[in-house]
Amino acid sequence: MIPPFQGQLSTFGFPDLLQWMEMNRRSGRVTLRRGRDRKVVIDWKNGEIVYVSGSHPRERLGVYLHQTRAIPPATLHELLVRNFASGANLTRLILDGGHDTLAGLSRKVEALARRLLFEVFEWRNGVFRYDPDSPVEKILRIRLKLKPQAVAFQAVKRIDDAHRRRRRPKVRGFREAVFEEDELERRFWVVLERVGTLLEPKDARLRLEDLRDFADRLRRRLGRIEFFRPLHEDSAALLRDLVKRESLELSAVAPIAALDPYLTLDLLIVANSLVVDRRRSFATAEDALEHLGAAPVTVLAERLVGSDFPRARQGDRAVAAVRRASLAAAVAASRLAPEFGIPPDRAYALGLLHTIPYADLLAVVEDMKIAPGPFRAALIETYRPLVGRLRAEGWTLPRDLEAVLTDEGADPRPAAALVRAARATLPDCAIGHLAAGASPARDAGSIATEVNRLFAFLGLPAAAVRAGRTR
Repeated sequence: MIPPFQGQLSTFGFPDLLQWMEMNRRSGRVTLRRGRDRKVVIDWKNGEIVYVSGSHPRERLGVYLHQTRAIPPATLHELLVRNFASGANLTRLILDGGHDTLAGLSRKVEALARRLLFEVFEWRNGVFRYDPDSPVEKILRIRLKLKPQAVAFQAVKRIDDAHRRRRRPKVRGFREAVFEEDELERRFWVVLERVGTLLEPKDARLRLEDLRDFADRLRRRLGRIEFFRPLHEDSAALLRDLVKRESLELSAVAPIAALDPYLTLDLLIVANSLVVDRRRSFATAEDALEHLGAAPVTVLAERLVGSDFPRARQGDRAVAAVRRASLAAAVAASRLAPEFGIPPDRAYALGLLHTIPYADLLAVVEDMKIAPGPFRAALIETYRPLVGRLRAEGWTLPRDLEAVLTDEGADPRPAAALVRAARATLPDCAIGHLAAGASPARDAGSIATEVNRLFAFLGLPAAAVRAGRTR
């Protein structure tokens, strides 16, 4: 087995990397990163580039086809639902559905790939990682005619021509390694500081190995941007009843989504899949349903309630804890919304979705069988803001929701402050650290009563009632 190969583009340049991959007929995935939000992924098969994708929404094939008006938006959303839910290649779905010709789609895919590769040639700083064991999805019925040496020649010529016409832009530089060794060591010390107790050298080495394994598993999980979350069984049952009707009533889906953060998130993933400007991203289930319309939502619902689609694990304490935290914060946030100048429906969504990072993090620590305790808690809280940011960027979620997901207890933005106050209102429902000085809202008792009615309906443990702050 060939180990992963990684390094800095400043010492091993992109042209050299392309030539090395081609001459050695390598297969696998090369991931290149620059700064906090630039990522390009190149899939290889026997020394040939077979697919290229980028981290920015405009660099995704669906968005590219939307912007070029190659396929109507409603049709694209239906295709993306099938793509996200089943893993079936988007190009295959387009061709099998007769939405484009083989020649036409080939030209579009190659044009997008070339545009991304030409950009990387202008990077002077960044990191790369080659994973030879990463499964490469062969582009069905499409063979990209991208020869690395030819692409390199064209890119150099384009850069040279551009430099003749204009001044060279200032290079912003590489600012964050995310999962590289130096960053892992820094995060390890942050975790130990959160734990708050000294470790013997042997125990510290074991914990460092745990962190490396955790980071590698998390990196692989976060690489799967486009996939849906499994619903809770009660939500799936209600949605299944709707699907059985002659036509799906969109107005009936919203109340189900209000009790299931995963259904709300799945709707937002689809609704925002063609959005480029995050100022226009959808934040609530109601807005997502209105934007998508009946056809894409029906396809999504049929897939989510299918017998072969996974469910959130019933009886799992972590799953129940995440749902309790989501609903408690949602109800409290909607009641506190006027104090922060945020509409109640948006405040509800911010509270409901604030637990998004925990689903990823808890899944990884449970797969590793890391026992609950100070180290596990510190590990989760250390990586939560990073996971929140990467998920928000990958799913094109609104920036106020990103503020919530990345808040470390002092973010002054209204959305983050609102959810901090909402979590403090019912602290026994909260997951993770509560900000210092946070206190329950004045009407904490009535909020707890409303939350407990929902918990009783869903079979969740009741929330404790604490006295709220006085005027």
